Amino acid sequence: MHMKKYFTLIILSFLSISLFSQNVEDGLRIQVGLPFAKYGKFDKNFKNGSETQYPSLLIQADKPWRDGFRLGAYIGFAGQKNKSSLSEYGNVTYNYYRLGGVVSYDLNDLLEAINISPEFGVDLYASLKTGFSLEHIKVDQGITNKDNNILFDFGILIGGRYNISDNIDVFTELGYGNAGFVTFGLAFKM
Repeated sequence: MHMKKYFTLIILSFLSISLFSQNVEDGLRIQVGLPFAKYGKFDKNFKNGSETQYPSLLIQADKPWRDGFRLGAYIGFAGQKNKSSLSEYGNVTYNYYRLGGVVSYDLNDLLEAINISPEFGVDLYASLKTGFSLEHIKVDQGITNKDNNILFDFGILIGGRYNISDNIDVFTELGYGNAGFVTFGLAFKM
């Protein structure tokens, strides 16, 4: 079972790398975002003790693929630490190192076709993300115990970008797929 997970992770990594090893063409975009409002596996919601959330980060690169679609890859990090008030539990740290692929669809053409045109120069899009998270768990109870698990990532997002200069956009994404329900960041056009 574990061998299948590792094999799938390796295949996904090679596909992501091969996507960007091709000649760089117009339209390559790099997005750097900070996800907020963590959910599910990224928020353990410890009950006893003090919880520290580490800042999450998501970096995504994509380029035009087919009419209205963009194809890309992402890497990311999310984590948290709990200092338990119960001495037998000690400190528990969860870190998630993420890797996956993304396909996005430009919604502006679709909205314009049904006479709903976004105002103020905002580009709207929908994204589907799939990939893996390496969950690294560290438990300090006098002795340090570590465990690693590979988890499947899947998410659907709605986003919007607003151009602030020739090569820089601000963006926000809402939905399930970035380790947080809301992501804010900058997009750089190459």
